[in-house]
Amino acid sequence: METIDNVNGIKEQLPNSSAALVMGILSIVCICCGFGAAIGVILGILAIIFAKKAKVLYEENPERFTETSAKNANAGRVCGIVGLCVAGFWLFCAISFWILMMLGIIASAGLHL
Repeated sequence: METIDNVNGIKEQLPNSSAALVMGILSIVCICCGFGAAIGVILGILAIIFAKKAKVLYEENPERFTETSAKNANAGRVCGIVGLCVAGFWLFCAISFWILMMLGIIASAGLHL
């Protein structure tokens, strides 16, 4: 089977594959470094979107793009999913904490719901 490369005979990098990887890694780093789970959620979602677009392009014409860039997009998707899950867990914990704290304040003030 003969592969047809682009006009120059050189395979291209997938657009947004590196961006997906960077956003996925940053989504995890933001959570671990305490920059906030909301930023991690946003970056995780962006990583998944960029990786999806890159995957669609690669599946349409795999001989045009390098396999390394497809692997970068896939790794970005995985990191984005991990970052999104961890950030979602932390947001859930933070919201639960604030709800329980407000209920504690209301209970200590003698107010009943």
